[in-house]
Amino acid sequence: MRLRRVIEHVREQNWTAIGIDLVIVIVGVFIGIQVANWNETRLEDVRAQAYLARLQDNLGTDLQSIDLREAFWKKVADYGDQAVAYAEDGTLVDGSAWKTALAFYQASQMWLYASDDTTYQELRSGGELGLIRDQGLRGALSTYYREGNSADTDYILGMIPEYRKIVRGLTPSRVSRHIWAHCHRQEEYGNQQLLDCDAPVTEAEAQAVLDAYLRDPRLMEELRFWMSNQAVAAKMIAANRAAAQAMQSRLEAAQ
Repeated sequence: MRLRRVIEHVREQNWTAIGIDLVIVIVGVFIGIQVANWNETRLEDVRAQAYLARLQDNLGTDLQSIDLREAFWKKVADYGDQAVAYAEDGTLVDGSAWKTALAFYQASQMWLYASDDTTYQELRSGGELGLIRDQGLRGALSTYYREGNSADTDYILGMIPEYRKIVRGLTPSRVSRHIWAHCHRQEEYGNQQLLDCDAPVTEAEAQAVLDAYLRDPRLMEELRFWMSNQAVAAKMIAANRAAAQAMQSRLEAAQ
């Protein structure tokens, strides 16, 4: 309809009407483009908010994992301290050779930690980090996930100690099976519990296990190293908690 009117005005050489028609067409095209851009921006904002919500969920998972691991690692460290006390001054745990042998074994337990970066990696690999328009927030996310998965972090929080191999190699098979069946529990989502349990052997047999432990010249050196690593890991995981909480606050402000 508009094109037909323009043609009629050209035939009539009605330049004023032609100018008005052109202005109307240009304005219409401009408005159409602006509406399309606005709609695209709105859809991008919706996607960005969905990603921010998922990042919040990932951070919540991180904080939950940190809480669980801190409690677990503390118990492992306590067992390690009990084992070291026996090796250095002969102090039995509650006067029991069995409980002391159990301490040596449980001191070898481990539970790796890594930040849940699934959403951030999806944003990166999909080239969609730009959906988060706040450059400061993008930088903070990059720092959080880079530092939380750095080589140093992976080394400390993901270490498999040599002590673990040594003490388990020196432990009689029936004792190991009993510990896994009655002194350790694996729950849903990988949550681990270290439990008090009855002895599968006599005190004399448990003392023989302790004697075998201390005859190996490598065992105490590796245990002390593992306990030192656990102390560093505890500091690192505390720093990770503070970083995750700060990141949560920034995301909440952005939503």
